[in-house]
Amino acid sequence: ALASTVDGGLRNGIKYLLHHQVPKNFNEDPIREVERTHRELSINSNEAITFLTATELPKNHVMHSEASNNIEVEVSITIGLTNPYKIEGPEIKTWLTGMSTINMAIIINKPLAIQAMIDAITLAAQAKALTLAELTGNRMHGTTSDAIAILTPINGNREPYAGPATAIGRAVVYAIRGTLIKAYEIYRASPEPSGDP
Repeated sequence: ALASTVDGGLRNGIKYLLHHQVPKNFNEDPIREVERTHRELSINSNEAITFLTATELPKNHVMHSEASNNIEVEVSITIGLTNPYKIEGPEIKTWLTGMSTINMAIIINKPLAIQAMIDAITLAAQAKALTLAELTGNRMHGTTSDAIAILTPINGNREPYAGPATAIGRAVVYAIRGTLIKAYEIYRASPEPSGDP
């Protein structure tokens, strides 16, 4: 796995993927919160990747799978839009109105080399930003606390690339777009009290 979560980085032996809800006024050490959660669940922290969010779970969680040409991509997204950002020219505009976030776990059935995992995480971030821009009339590209994880099998021949010219890259973009659109529709149907853009 390659993850931008607080317990992320380049990791092996992952058995658990957690979406953990924290209070909306959460202001604690995120690493301690992750460790406490693992202790409560009797999970070995070396075997887990943990996303933190203040959005309402499980309501604002969507899982969606896509398969084509022997490539299977499963995406798990939690969505909350109360701390959005937008890239505008050389600046990043932020509206810090809450602690919700967009967390995405992308599980790919093909083993990937490290550089391919970087390809996939790059495409995932781009797909998220472009899809959000489209859904919000270009009012936002993400939230300031977004996290992404790419998870792949350890065993087997590792694919060297997963960029936009590859079937894996295209499958990742397609799956993320579909999942994020579903998550956004659910979220907007009953939004959290916030100053969402």
